[in-house]
Amino acid sequence: MLLQCVSNTADPEYLHPRSGHRVAVDDANMYVLGGYNPRFWEAENTEDTYYPLFREVSVRYGRNLLCFGGTGVPFGHSSSNQLHICNLETLKWRLFVCSGEPPQKKYGHTMTVVGKDLLIVGGTSGWMYNMDVHKLDLQTAKWEKLVNTSRFSPESRYRHEVVCCENKLFMFGGGRANAAFGLEKVKYLIEREGDVYIVGGLYDQTILDDIWKLCLRTYKWTKLSTKLQIPVYFHSADVTPEGCMYVFGGVCKYDNVRTNGIQRIWLQIPSLQEIVWDKMCSSLDMESLSADKNYLFHLGIPMHFLDRLS
Repeated sequence: MLLQCVSNTADPEYLHPRSGHRVAVDDANMYVLGGYNPRFWEAENTEDTYYPLFREVSVRYGRNLLCFGGTGVPFGHSSSNQLHICNLETLKWRLFVCSGEPPQKKYGHTMTVVGKDLLIVGGTSGWMYNMDVHKLDLQTAKWEKLVNTSRFSPESRYRHEVVCCENKLFMFGGGRANAAFGLEKVKYLIEREGDVYIVGGLYDQTILDDIWKLCLRTYKWTKLSTKLQIPVYFHSADVTPEGCMYVFGGVCKYDNVRTNGIQRIWLQIPSLQEIVWDKMCSSLDMESLSADKNYLFHLGIPMHFLDRLS
């Protein structure tokens, strides 16, 4: 598995360095949503006019991007409990109107799609933390607060991560203002085919560059031999359908400097087609060639690769 820093010199006036954002990737594009950079967050938001795009949570659902919650500045003073949907074909947003018992306005929660249900776990209002679990039926658009019937209940927290494997939810890390749970402080976690990947993060005041894999069937940790080229925390990551993980942004110098660098790692051996396509994109002027897809098609390039060209 090869980790490659795709770009760490993006135009900062076009793609601003940030932290606390979310990314989603498909086989052709990476979508960056929200985030925090003190250069652009000088004005305070109000309850009536705010942009809750810090520590919001987003997930891909088919060709849509679901975004729930988040906070503006000052943190916690203008949070949201609305669900917005962005159509990735048209890049148009709409408010998803729901009924039932919705979660409180919050940020730092998790959002996981399990079948036709959307699960919201934990988070904070800015003053109080909780470990509430809410379920939204995406077909009926009705919220339901789930009741814990077991004797054990995890401590309230935010900035944790939750993944689903074989109809079970696994929760990692998180914390409160005066406490951290498990993996210590801040990390980013990706689940793929029964394995969980921990990428970078912060321990004490050290920014980490390591990558770990946990098998959710054997509960065995494995440290990967490769590292991030840009150690980061408060970053975001997602995996393409082909198994390539992209890491974007984050804080790269303790509590101070943010980056707009993009890093990637293949979590499985890519197909020969993917290797050749990647070599073409890095060696040729694909922006010019994409103007004539018929020419590329007659050269023998498969249509599903041509569809990736905008």
